[in-house]
Amino acid sequence: MSAGEAALGRSARRSSTSLRPRAASRRTAFWYKASPSSLAASRRVVLISVSVQSARVENIVVIGGVAAGLSAASRARKLAPRAQITVLERGAQAAYSACGLPYYLARRVPSLEALRVHPADWFRERRQLDLRLGCEAVEIEPARRRVLARSAQGARWINYDRLVIATGTRSRWEPETKLRNVFAANTWDQVQTLEAALQTGALQRIAVVGGGYIGLETAEALAQRGLHVALVHAHEQVLRGFDPDLVADLPGRLAALGIELHLGTRVEGLEGAQGGRVLGLQSASEMIACDAVINCGGLQPEVTLAQAAGIALGRTGAIAVDERQQTSLPGVFAAGDCAETRQQVTGAAAWVPLGAPANKQGRIAGANAVNAPAARFPGVLATLAVPLAGQEYGRTGLSLEQARTAGFDAAVEEVTGSSKAGYLDAQPVTVRIVYQPSTGRLLGAHFRGAPGTVAGRLDTAAAALTARMSLEQVEHLDLVYSPDIAPLYEALLIAAHNARKT
Repeated sequence: MSAGEAALGRSARRSSTSLRPRAASRRTAFWYKASPSSLAASRRVVLISVSVQSARVENIVVIGGVAAGLSAASRARKLAPRAQITVLERGAQAAYSACGLPYYLARRVPSLEALRVHPADWFRERRQLDLRLGCEAVEIEPARRRVLARSAQGARWINYDRLVIATGTRSRWEPETKLRNVFAANTWDQVQTLEAALQTGALQRIAVVGGGYIGLETAEALAQRGLHVALVHAHEQVLRGFDPDLVADLPGRLAALGIELHLGTRVEGLEGAQGGRVLGLQSASEMIACDAVINCGGLQPEVTLAQAAGIALGRTGAIAVDERQQTSLPGVFAAGDCAETRQQVTGAAAWVPLGAPANKQGRIAGANAVNAPAARFPGVLATLAVPLAGQEYGRTGLSLEQARTAGFDAAVEEVTGSSKAGYLDAQPVTVRIVYQPSTGRLLGAHFRGAPGTVAGRLDTAAAALTARMSLEQVEHLDLVYSPDIAPLYEALLIAAHNARKT
C-alpha cells in the first residue's frame, strides 16, 4: 500500500509523519512577503505572517493530478510550507506529458516512462504532497468544506480550507457499447491499453474518430506504423479554428500518407460481431470497416463534479472563474481544461484546453488558494502549433471568421516568404494575418511551413498580439537577419506592410 493510499483512511485533518510538511525556514518566509524598514524587523514580522497564514489555510485539497492540478499543488507548497496539501488523482499515473502521447504511439518516444515529469514518490517526498493515485473525488460538499474521495480501500470524507478543481476534459462522443477494441487516446492509461492491443498484431484497420490535432496526430502515428487508418471527422475542415485556406493542403498530405479520409461524416453507431468484436463505424451513408476504433472526437470540460456542487458554469460550458481562478464558491478555485478563461484579443470568455495555459492557471490557483499576494491570469491567445504530414501549422489570436463573429471589421493579408536567404536551401513560410483596417490593429496570425520554421515566427506574432501592436509597429520590428538563419524581411513584417497599403 502506498503512502497516499494509507493516508486515505486517516482523519482528514491529520497528516502522516512521512507527509507532514517541513517547517518553514526564515529564508522561505522572508521570500514570501516583502520586508518592513529593517532586516531584523522584517524577519520578525514575516515569520508571524507565515504563521498566521498557516493557521488560516491548514488543509488544501486538489482534485486532479496532471498539468493544472500538480502545478497548483506545487505552487501552494512553495508559498505555504506548513499547509497540508492533498492531491486526488483518479488515474494510476500523475505528472506526465499528455501532449507527448501521440509520439509514443508513433514510436518516437521509447516508453511511456519517458513522458513522466517526476514519479509520484518524488512529489510525496520532495514536495511533501499527499498524492493519492487511483483515488477519485466523487462529491464536493461546500457547506461543510469537504470532498468525498473513493479508492480501492473505500470512501472517506476529506476536509479542506481551500479547494482547487482541475478535472480536465472528457469526450463529447462516448459510445455506449460493450464491443471490444474501442479505445481512447487522451490519457496515459488509455494509450497504455491501446498500445497493448496494437502489440498483439491483430489490429490492422483502425478508425480514428476526430479531426482535431489529437486525432490527426494519432492517425499519422498509426499510419507511420504501417496500419491502415481511416480518419472520420464530422466536419469538412480538419483543424477547425485554423484559417481554412492555410490548412487546405492538409487533407491531400494526409491522403499521401495512406490515410483514408471521411470528412463531413458523422458517426451514428458501431457495428459488431457476435463475439463482441467491433466490425466498423456506421454513418448515415456508409459503414466504415475496421478492427478497432480510437475515439479522439471533440472534447468538453469535465464539470460534472463542480456542477453537482452548485459551482457556476460560464457561457462556454466550463467552470466560470475570475482572474484569480476563483469560482462562484468562496475558497474554491478551478484551473486547466475544466475552467473558462478570457480571450485576450476580444476580452470575451473562452475555453482553450491546451497544456501551457493549464499549467499557468494551476500556478495562479495554487498561489491564491494559500492567500498569497494576489496572482492573476491575463487570459490566452490560443497559441497552438502542430506538425503534421511533413508540415507545421500554427495559429495565435483570431481567425477571420472569429474576428468577424466578435464584431471586428476584419480583413486578411497572406504572404509566402522564406525561412532564410534564398540561396541557402531556404524553405517557404506562409503567414496569413488577420487585422482591423480601420484601426490598423493586428488581431491574429496563422502560419504554415516546413519543419522547424513555424514556432519562432508564431511566438513573435503572439508577443505582438500581447503588446497590442499596430501593423506599423509590427512592420518595423527589429528582427534578426543572418543569411543561414533568417531572411532579410520576415513574412510577418511583409504582411503587415502590405496590409497597411491596402
